[in-house]
Amino acid sequence: MRTHLKTRSGAASVAIAAIAFFGLIAASGCVNEGIAPSSDSARAPIPRDEIALPRGARVARPVAGDVLIAGGAGASLRTLAKAEFFDQTTQKFVVTGSAISNRAGGAATAISATRVLLEGGFSGNASINHFTLSLNGNVLSSAEIFDEGSGTFSATNAMASPRMGFTATLLNSGKVLVAGGLDNNGSVLESAELYDPAQGKFGAVSNAMSDHRVFHAATLLASGKVLITGGATNLFGDTTNSADVYDPAANSFTPTSVAMDHQRAAHSSTLLKAGPFAGKVLIAGGGGGSSFFLKDSSAEIYDPASGQFGLLTSFLNEARSMHSATALDDGTVLFAGGFNGSVAIAGGMLSGASGAISNSAEIFDPIALEFNCVAGFNADTMRCNQSMTSARAGHTATLIPVGPLKHRVLITGGIGGIQPQAKGTPLNSAEIFNPASSTFVATGPMSTARALHTATVLR
Repeated sequence: MRTHLKTRSGAASVAIAAIAFFGLIAASGCVNEGIAPSSDSARAPIPRDEIALPRGARVARPVAGDVLIAGGAGASLRTLAKAEFFDQTTQKFVVTGSAISNRAGGAATAISATRVLLEGGFSGNASINHFTLSLNGNVLSSAEIFDEGSGTFSATNAMASPRMGFTATLLNSGKVLVAGGLDNNGSVLESAELYDPAQGKFGAVSNAMSDHRVFHAATLLASGKVLITGGATNLFGDTTNSADVYDPAANSFTPTSVAMDHQRAAHSSTLLKAGPFAGKVLIAGGGGGSSFFLKDSSAEIYDPASGQFGLLTSFLNEARSMHSATALDDGTVLFAGGFNGSVAIAGGMLSGASGAISNSAEIFDPIALEFNCVAGFNADTMRCNQSMTSARAGHTATLIPVGPLKHRVLITGGIGGIQPQAKGTPLNSAEIFNPASSTFVATGPMSTARALHTATVLR
């Protein structure tokens, strides 16, 4: 199968190509089967469940422990402004105030007990016609604040650069480090910015990262510094194994003394809380290569004391990219879903994809340094057995710290289907993982399907 990306609005559409590769193509309809022709989504009416509430409308308001769900791409492949929250008590999703801008591939960070910063992302729509994906819209520099008390969004100062596919990390100072991503010119960025909630604006970081990065990972270390790893460096399928450490005291980046063992993009990076590697970072999965994103099931550990990476002898039970990795309260790490496959890039266009969306999960044991399938390993398929209620990639996974579902993980949306090989589509389904029973249980559905959205627990 061969699929092409066609641009219709200049550089902005080119910039979305990497998200199309990872999110809207590789996991939706192009894996194992072709894409059926459809009419131009820009001319189609907006589905009722994607319509945002009018600005100023009376809205439901969440409380501490609820999870705010914002943005993403809906089933029509339009980006969304509609927001909702997960109510722990009823285990249902409730629509709240709408964001000012519709966005997918942005970031959200809780900057106080009652406020969430939402910034960047892509705003627009996609259409599929004669096996060609066309995208129209812009990468955003805008930012806004969600207020838990009123259930509404309000504008804050914009970033200096439009960004999508970037990372946003809450620092111990309360500021937010925003790094990398794609801009409106189709360029992968090496720059970073710092949002100060007290001033309500973004400021410059004194130097750039050592590499251009999009779909990289960022992890807050115990020292308060931030580890930034991997990512794609351009739109031609090139990835990197380089890494940087951001020092808030110096407001600058320093490359790590050695690089990762593997090139990775769309991988996970998780601070370990227990075991002999407590305080170190587990980096796993993703895809890497040059003009070909090869699937990867390997994992490695970063040691902040030595500044070095060490490849683990144990591997994920199946390759995963666009998966979620959640540090549980007992010190283990839950890996859920993701895309198990490889993708080829030629001339900046997707030229082939093969694989499946995963409906399995596994847990990393930091004492034994092993990955164990939640529902056991299948020797026939050489993968974990199905354990999730839906196959999904590009979803969110949020550890709930307080309330009746404390210690559990809320997993929402993403691209997938009930069967692993099913033609992908953004999902409105959600599920809860219970570490005590190692089981996934479906919740009520979201009000609209979402992928590449954000989920933020309110404090």
